[in-house]
Amino acid sequence: MDRYRINFVCNKLPDQKTGLEGFRIGENYEGRSFNGLFEINAKWGSGTDSKLISKSLFDEYFELVQENQYVKTSA
Repeated sequence: MDRYRINFVCNKLPDQKTGLEGFRIGENYEGRSFNGLFEINAKWGSGTDSKLISKSLFDEYFELVQENQYVKTSA
């Protein structure tokens, strides 16, 4: 498991000037976080270039999702 891997959701569409394209509100995405920076891409793993952004820019448009929120419990 990649210890730097993150899951996040888009809360607000990024401005075009940020260069962050392809994100949709309410959609879940994957990326990486290390040294206070966030490496993100709307199509993670597709081979397209990812963007390296600051925590403040990340927090303006996205929110981290804890992995255990994806786990369903059986009844």
